[in-house]
Amino acid sequence: MAGPTVSVVVPVYDTERWLPEALDSIERQAGRERIEVIVIDDGSTDGSAEIAQRYAATATGVRYVRQRNAGLGVARNHGVRLATGRYLAFLDSDDVYPDGALTHLVSLAERHHAAIAVGDMQGLPPRPNPPWRRELLGGERVVERITQAPDLVGNPSACNKIFRRDVVESSGARFTENIAYEDVLFTVPLLVRSPRTVLTPRLAYLYRQRGDGSSLMATRHQPARIMQHLTVVERLADECRDLPAGDRDTVHRWIAYMQVHYSWRAARVLDDEQLVQFAARMHALFTHIPVDTVSEFVGNAGAGLRAVGLYEHDPALVREPRSSRSLRVYGGQPYLGHADFDTYRQLLRIDEVTARMRAVARADPQPGASGASGASGASGASGSAILIDGELCCAGLDGVPGQVRDDLLVEIGDGLVRGPLRVQDRIGNRLRWRCRLPIDTLASGRYEVRVIIRDRGREYVVPPRPGRGSGTSGSRPVRLGRRIGWLAPGPDGPRLVLVAGATAALVRSPQWLFLLGVRYGRTALRLARAGARRAARRAARRSADLLSPP
Repeated sequence: MAGPTVSVVVPVYDTERWLPEALDSIERQAGRERIEVIVIDDGSTDGSAEIAQRYAATATGVRYVRQRNAGLGVARNHGVRLATGRYLAFLDSDDVYPDGALTHLVSLAERHHAAIAVGDMQGLPPRPNPPWRRELLGGERVVERITQAPDLVGNPSACNKIFRRDVVESSGARFTENIAYEDVLFTVPLLVRSPRTVLTPRLAYLYRQRGDGSSLMATRHQPARIMQHLTVVERLADECRDLPAGDRDTVHRWIAYMQVHYSWRAARVLDDEQLVQFAARMHALFTHIPVDTVSEFVGNAGAGLRAVGLYEHDPALVREPRSSRSLRVYGGQPYLGHADFDTYRQLLRIDEVTARMRAVARADPQPGASGASGASGASGASGSAILIDGELCCAGLDGVPGQVRDDLLVEIGDGLVRGPLRVQDRIGNRLRWRCRLPIDTLASGRYEVRVIIRDRGREYVVPPRPGRGSGTSGSRPVRLGRRIGWLAPGPDGPRLVLVAGATAALVRSPQWLFLLGVRYGRTALRLARAGARRAARRAARRSADLLSPP
């Protein structure tokens, strides 16, 4: 009589709540008589042993083995040694096979003479789609090198796959023992070295999200898990050093993807001594991974600066990825500054930076100060100046209070007036600043106000903060010599409004304060109410009379 087609290894440890459903999902597979089931009881302390023993006594082709608790990797390796099927499959005791899934993988592998068959897997309840799933969405296909489906490395689980047993035995692949992430060193080397792998978009596995904090996903932020994952990744990198360049680069790409995320976790939870060790080991690991590979997975310039800290073996930068160096402009895009900018440029690109103007105030002119680049026909008192407060939002950007940033300028009009920002403080990714600008050369009117990054003659205009008001909701009018000025929202960003003469007198009246609040938003209205509540109410009644139809 022919032996089993596929052996399903089911490691069990304290899963009495879900084990019956897992075993039932095997029984519902077509061609059940050709399926061997090996249940490895890893020293369960609940009722799982009794459930598994009853199943072995009543179902066909089931072998039950109990061992002293040694972990998932040991249990799976034990099951592999006992297996006799042509293919190997793995079902965790709290998960389930969809109906027909296992049979479908076996038929695919046999039809295409594949060493591995891979199907889709989803969570219970569903989780967001990971990048590796796009390798399956194009339909059934065969790949002969991992470079034809590089994102597949990002799915190191053994459970949504079947493996030809003779290939596993000849390769010496084993699950990692006594450490988490036991699938990685078994599955990834097999995927990379497989001579023929068949992919299918059909759902092959449902894994359970327990929600009780006991799963590996729930504990991956713990310091021990972070260091264990690093150990597994280091061993994987060592195993793959003899691969052809393209295959090795595919593995490095997955390592970069994972470790960029784990370095963020490490910075949050590791103590100083652990972080020094983590940074040293990551420095050795990243020595073999190109900067452009890592740059693909940094979400912002702050994350890129943390990766620079790993390359540079700088635990302080890993912990707090901030740079107060002058910003750079390259190819029309802004970048964080660094002493070795040319080496790390791809990690330092700023993909999102926005500016916001918050207030305007009167400032006394400084003796001999200038900032205008030529405006004629100006009206107003000579030497008048304003202070503009604002925020610059950019991941990784730092600044010392009182620091004058010559690389960051506020510009009024099309280069009419410019001045550098002075750092006030930093809150998260927001750099708060103030800028003093002389306006005696500006005629009354409306002028665009914007923040500019300047780098050796190259410039980048910082977009206004998205949302209401395009970077400002308006500011209270202030006296500027014989004129009045305020910030007003515009379609493309904030504008400085300067008025003089009779218009300035009107702006100082309570009626204008009320109308300004209606026109330019809640900020001015709140200031008007705080300064002259009774006058504002009278202005409202008079305004209503004026606006009502005759």
